[in-house]
Amino acid sequence: MARGIAVPRERRLPVLSGTRALVTRSPKAIRLGRARDRMQGKWLLFSVLFLGSAVLYGAIIGGQTGRLFDAAVTGVERLVVAVGFGVKRVTVDGQTNVTDSAITTALAAGPETLMLAFDTDAAKARLEAVPWIRHAQVMRLLPSTLQVIIEEREPYAVWQNQGKTFVVDEAGVVLAPALPQAFPQLPLVVGEGASKHAAELYATLEPYHDLKRKMLAALRVGDRRWTLKLRTGAEIMLPDGNIEMALESLTKLEQERNVLGRDFAAIDLRLLDRITVRMREAATIPLDETGPADVPTAATGAAPKGKT
Repeated sequence: MARGIAVPRERRLPVLSGTRALVTRSPKAIRLGRARDRMQGKWLLFSVLFLGSAVLYGAIIGGQTGRLFDAAVTGVERLVVAVGFGVKRVTVDGQTNVTDSAITTALAAGPETLMLAFDTDAAKARLEAVPWIRHAQVMRLLPSTLQVIIEEREPYAVWQNQGKTFVVDEAGVVLAPALPQAFPQLPLVVGEGASKHAAELYATLEPYHDLKRKMLAALRVGDRRWTLKLRTGAEIMLPDGNIEMALESLTKLEQERNVLGRDFAAIDLRLLDRITVRMREAATIPLDETGPADVPTAATGAAPKGKT
């Protein structure tokens, strides 16, 4: 019996039932750069580098590198300021007499100033160069605030010299031009050197409240001694030394003779052994004369060699 050769049946794919449709999608095409495009990119990069190198070389040869650097820095600073790091606000603590314009001028900061690059030490030095300001502190509060803390000098006296008037502190530092009417509570000192020696004088006058109340001004004579000008127009001439002793003599005389209540033109305290009172429209009257005409001065404590 001859063997038969089995022929395999044809396999068929199952048929989908219903109305479903089979959707086929073609894959997305990924376009790779062609060799020609890559060459063009290389030439473009080379051209940019060549142009930049040429500009930099020209700047070096022409000495313009500083300008290029400054331009680049300026551009970066403007960009940083534009995003909110410029000086938009300044707060000041301790301000009493110094003006706003003096502070802002010394700070030298504005909306175009970059906070991150602001030199607070230099600003402190500029502020302390303002006469009213003794000490200053400057701090950056990011993003856009400068905080300034100042300690002002205290006005001590009004100084008049050569027709000009200033307010000064205890050390005699001139703070600002001023009218005496602007500082009625401050003593008035007049003459060369008066501003530097005012504190010493008024420390000596501190116990003599009645005398201070009657004073109009203290006049510096020859930058070596004082004459006290009273509100009545009378003058009290002090020695160039031993002022305390002279004032004690004046106090004793006031207690015994009420000399400050009398109408006098001047009281001369420059000699140790006597007080001379010059009355108005009257002759000079020496008081408490106990020695010869040639006597030591309060400053030297030694008798002069001859009459003057």
